Amino acid sequence: MDRIVTKRLVLRPLVLEDAKAMYDYAKLDEVGPKAGWTPHKTVEESLHVIQNMLHSNEVWGITLKGEDTLIGTIGLHAEGDLGAETKSLGYVLHPKYHNQGLMTEAALAIILYGFEQTDLQTIRCGHFIENHPSKRVIEKCGFVFQNEAIKEFKLFGIAVNMRVAEYEITKTMYKENQLLWQQH
Repeated sequence: MDRIVTKRLVLRPLVLEDAKAMYDYAKLDEVGPKAGWTPHKTVEESLHVIQNMLHSNEVWGITLKGEDTLIGTIGLHAEGDLGAETKSLGYVLHPKYHNQGLMTEAALAIILYGFEQTDLQTIRCGHFIENHPSKRVIEKCGFVFQNEAIKEFKLFGIAVNMRVAEYEITKTMYKENQLLWQQH
């Protein structure tokens, strides 16, 4: 997995020692449910999540330049029937770093990586209808709205149906607007 450096961030491979920092934000009620998962109850749960992420090799840890403390994660995820040329962008950021443009900066770097360093033809992304900050990130990154869907998530041990807005960028769209992604 490549290390990616942006203006203010370093996107790097996760390490087991990131578990405490991940737990610091993953335990918050305002974080997990907005992304479709239950808040973490222990540092060990965060460690288990990191172990799974390490196994998949498709998630970067987000750190500020000059600091090596995990403040979030971002990844390109294979999803069931999408095929090898399509991946889904997923991300989470510690709330104390919201509204600074950091997630947009990280997402633009991953989009650039996805289309320049891999064989991806499409990158998808989505957000719960109520998650307006995530919607802003997605739109700033140039994703194009495709549709709304009802998807099932397991929150607090209960299956919940949630409305999700789905977006995508194709490699053709990326090439037509390459400057948007390369400016960041």
